[in-house]
This record gives sequence, structure tokens and C-alpha cells, in this order.
Amino acid sequence: MRFGIRELIFVLAMIGLLACSYFLVFQKADQKRQALRLDLENKQRSLANLRQATAGIEDIGRKIDELQKAIEFFESKLPQEKEVDKILKEVWQMAEANSLQTKTVRTMKSERAAGYSEQPIQMSLAGDFNGFYSFLLQLEKLPRITRVTNMALQKIDQREGEMTANLTLSIFFEPDSAVTSIQ
Repeated sequence: MRFGIRELIFVLAMIGLLACSYFLVFQKADQKRQALRLDLENKQRSLANLRQATAGIEDIGRKIDELQKAIEFFESKLPQEKEVDKILKEVWQMAEANSLQTKTVRTMKSERAAGYSEQPIQMSLAGDFNGFYSFLLQLEKLPRITRVTNMALQKIDQREGEMTANLTLSIFFEPDSAVTSIQ
């Protein structure tokens, strides 16, 4: 076979066609493929970050449910404002049952907070220390939330085991305005 100018032009035309197709077709397709690969990697990275961020959402929902139950529990321990007198009477009766003399009972100004109110009560009791201790134990076991915020004990010198106690007792209750806003 003879290799002449015609064949040489044909081979050069084929090489030129190959070079043009590389620059015009293959290189552009390769750039698109690399851009798609980078986009896919970015999306996979974002998806992994999203999975990591949302992994704790179920735990948060469960914790919210637990905290809601705790709030409901403590709200059930809060009497209505109209029941504060009953609780005060119950405390008074507990003191008498433990052989304590109630010298003074004075209600102080009620303090309001977000979902509850606090009614401080100053009490002055006198009697046997063992009776006072039993009174405090019974006070602690009340089904309602109460707190002794201040206590001063003083021994009576003339009688053994006798004492006077000045204490501030706080009774927590649900204000009537909170009940109407819920309904």
C-alpha cells in the first residue's frame, strides 16, 4: 500500500478530529462529571451532618415528655387558692395533735410567680421538743408542697424538754387566675 499525500491528509484530518473531539466533547463532559461528583460529595456531607444533628431529636422529645409529666406532678401537689385555709387548719390541727400550743399564726403577703403562688405563714409554737419534732415530720409528709423557710428554737429554762419555736412556713398553691386562663 502506498502512503501518499492523500493518506497523510486523511491521517492528519483524523488526528485533528480526535483533538477537536477531546477539547470540545470529552473535556467538557469530564468537567461536568467532576462538578457533579463534587456536588454529590457536598450533599452526602450535608446529609451526614443532618443525620448527626437529628440523632438526638427523639431523645429531646422523650425528655420533653418526662419534664411535662414532672410539671403535671408538681402542679397536682399545688392546692387551689381557696384551699389554703384548709391546709392552714390542717397544720394547726397537726400542732395540737402533737401537744403544741399555737401562740400566734400570722399570714404574710402572698408572693406570685409564673405558675404558682407562695403564702408565707409565721407561726409561734410552744411545747415539748419531741412533739415539735413529730410535727415537723408530719409537715414533711403532707401531700402538698410546703417549706419551712425560717425557724428559731428557744429552750424554756424552767422545764426540761420544753421549747418555743418561731417558724415561717410557706404553702405553695395555684392561683385562681392560672386556673381560669387554662380553661
